Formats: sequence, C-alpha cells, structure tokens
Amino acid sequence: MIYQPAGAPRPDDPIDRKDLDWERGSNLNRCHSPQDVDAAFDRGEERVGVAVIALAYNHADTDAVLVRVARGLRSSSPETRRQSLLALMHTARLHGRVDSVTLDLLRELLLDHSPISAGSLYDVRGTAIQTVEDLRVFLPRDQLPAWVNDFNG
Repeated sequence: MIYQPAGAPRPDDPIDRKDLDWERGSNLNRCHSPQDVDAAFDRGEERVGVAVIALAYNHADTDAVLVRVARGLRSSSPETRRQSLLALMHTARLHGRVDSVTLDLLRELLLDHSPISAGSLYDVRGTAIQTVEDLRVFLPRDQLPAWVNDFNG
C-alpha cells in the first residue's frame, strides 16, 4: 500500500530492499525500512530524501523516523534538506510530534537561501518557513517552542 497511515497494519509488501529503484526513484515511496534509508545516506544516493518522506508515512516508530529526518536536514544537498523538511511536516501530521533536534535544525534552515537545485527560484528557506507554519497547524502550541509559536515568516 502506498502512503498508508503511520502504525497501520502492513499488508504483505512485495517490495524487497533489493528491489528499491534508487536510480529512477520510481518506487521509493514504498520504502519502510530505516536501515534502507541509512544505507542510502551512506551510499550518497541522490534520491534519499524521497525515502525519508516515505519513511514518515510507512514506519510506525517516530523516533526512528526523526533520526533519519535529522540526518537529511544536515545533508549537503539542498534538495535532500528540502525533502527532509517535507518529511518533518508529515511526521508531525501523521505521528503527532517532532523532537528538539529536528526543531533546532529547522531553525537553522530558516537562514538557508540555497536554491533547491541549479537555477531554481525556490530555496530551502521557503520550505523551512512552510514547515514552521505546518507544525503550528498539526501540533498543539504546548508541544512547540516559543519561537515556532511566535514565528512571523
């Protein structure tokens, strides 16, 4: 099943680790293994950010998801940072929480004017601003630090 709710029972998934298409990314939305994401980071896979988003959807252990989101937020690739911000939004929406590490990294990315790809008009900061706004929608005020609640992008 593609993009099932976090914690939902998993039907038999025919996608095996060796079958994930890292070259074209055609089925990375089915990624559900933190170990696959770690291995992709270690190999320097260009599309690892897609797998981080999929992990937010497909893996029930929020702590395991947030570790990989944080790793993506630290990436040298602006596109992976952007995709990891999207994964952070989805983690908040689906899992109902984030952590102090990802919030600290989010705050840093509010200063990141790197274009998400060569020649792009969009930068990482724009996605970071949207992430802050989405966290305020998906999480109760008392779960967020004052800087998020008071943010005025």
